[in-house]
This record gives sequence, structure tokens and C-alpha cells, in this order.
Amino acid sequence: MQKTVWGMIGCGDVTEKKSGPGLYKSNGSRLKGVYNRTEAKAQDWVKRHGHGQVFATVEELLADEEITAVYIATPPATHFDYAMQVIAANKVPLIEKPMARTFAECQAILDAAKENGLPVFVSFYRRALEKFQKIKQLLDEGAIGQPQLVEIRQYQQPAPEDFHKDSLPWRLLPAAGGGKDLDIQVHVLDYLAYYFGDVTVMTGIVENRAGLYEVEDTVSASFRFANGVVGSAAWCYVADFDLDEVTIIGSEGTLVFEGTSFEWIRLIKDGETTTYTFETPEHVAMPFIQTVVDELNDQAKSPADAASAANGIRMFDLLLQDYRERYENQ
Repeated sequence: MQKTVWGMIGCGDVTEKKSGPGLYKSNGSRLKGVYNRTEAKAQDWVKRHGHGQVFATVEELLADEEITAVYIATPPATHFDYAMQVIAANKVPLIEKPMARTFAECQAILDAAKENGLPVFVSFYRRALEKFQKIKQLLDEGAIGQPQLVEIRQYQQPAPEDFHKDSLPWRLLPAAGGGKDLDIQVHVLDYLAYYFGDVTVMTGIVENRAGLYEVEDTVSASFRFANGVVGSAAWCYVADFDLDEVTIIGSEGTLVFEGTSFEWIRLIKDGETTTYTFETPEHVAMPFIQTVVDELNDQAKSPADAASAANGIRMFDLLLQDYRERYENQ
């Protein structure tokens, strides 16, 4: 059986449990190389996980002919440069989300990969999880009739680290391309695009209400998907309570579920509520990584769609454009 051999760039928190083990636990998959800017951190990761060998430089990892695919697990500001290096080395990139900081960077990645005859994968792993596959099944079966409207609400209290302006996490730095929406809500819009087709229009009001950091903290957005379903989103990361909810309203019923969690769906129809529950996998990105491996090993097609992932960034570019210009002109 053909085997996908991975290299991994970056070994931060996302690689510890969520995604990294999927590279060496998936069927037909092996992790060979690990690189991190701090070599001691890579050595520690390899020692604890018992898989892979440390490469001192990215160039050495990419020069290894046995490695066929590379997982880029670094902050978004570095995604473009690493992806272009991976493609230039004729290896397949799996890029952590968001794909890049801007649509221009995303498109350049896609163009380079096409020129080299390579696929590109972006780690929108919810597409492969049981809960989100079940939602797709219910929609495809007509469980709520014709889908009409999507409502997204995510409110969060500020995290403790949000108050430390001198040591903010990457997701709150302008260099990442945007704030928590671009880190969290790209997942939600991605699987909704999986259900309804790409977002074709996106407008809204973007503000920073609390002044804790430079990127936006409060957004009201409206959008339309390719199949005509319309939607709205209210995102506030400086609220006094937490809420994570998506509602899909159809002509014959409604689906309600938490937008980013993995555990449950409620189908409300004819005055009755049916609840579906799901187990959270030990490694939540592993089912998606398995689909990527299966595609690379010519076993099955992955639900991944890099062009759709790039389009999501294009929509966020349009949504955030006015705010970014206001910030730059301050």
C-alpha cells in the first residue's frame, strides 16, 4: 500500500493532541520529519511523541526525498512563505487555517501548486467530523425542507491573555490578518460553504469596542451562499457571557447546534425536537487527516477544498477592508 510520508513545520499547541498524532496514527501515513524554529522544542516533541526525527532547517526537511507532504502548523503570518517553499520542493502542503493572511496570498499558493501539479489542503477538519457530516446528511435528505437562512452567534468573554498588550497571542496581532473571527469563525463559514456552496457576498460592520488590542473585537455581518441561502453573523469577543450557536432555518424545520463544538445537533420539526449526540475524537483533526492521506494514497476523495478555503479569506478581506484602512490611517 502506498504510504504518505509527512514532514511537519512547527510543533506548537495545535500539534500536541489535535493534529500532530494524526500524521503518525492515520492508516497509510508516517511522520518522518519535524522542524521548529527552536530546535530544542522540536527535540522535546519528537521525544514525547516517539515519532519523527528533527531537522535543523526547513531546507533540510524539504530536501528529504522520502517526505511527500508537509503539515504547516505555524501562525498565519508564516503560512504563505512556508507553503511556497513546500510547493517549490514538489511536496504537498497541508496548511493550518486560516490558509493565509490575504486572498492574494491564498491565490498565489493555489497558482504555484497548479503549476507544479500538486493539490493543496487546508486544515478545516470539521468537514470530516461525524457531527458535521450528520448535518450535511440531514440537509441533503431534506430533513428541514429547503434551507433558507443561517444565523451565527458567537459571544465570548475576553480571555486573560487579551489584557496583556505586550504579549498578545498571534490571533490578536494585525500581522495575522485579523482577529478571533479569522481564527475561529473561518471554521464555521467553511463547513457552511461545504453545505451550501461558497459565500458569494459578504458585508458588515466591523468595530473595536473595548480597545484591548488593535484588531476588531465586534462584528455584524451579512452574507449569501452560492445556492441562495442567506445568512447573518454576530461576533463579539468582549461580551459578559459566552454563546456559540448556529441556526439553520428551513421551509420545514430547523437545525440548531454549537458552531465550533463537536457534541450535539437539535432537529426541530413539527413541534418535536430530535437530539443527535456524538463523541469527540481523541485527536479532532485526525479524521480529516485520514481523508487527506486517503486521497494522496489514491484510496478516496477528501472533503477538503482549498479553493473554497481561499474564497473564505477573500470574503474576510472584503469584510475587514474598511476596518483595516481605518486602523492604518490612525
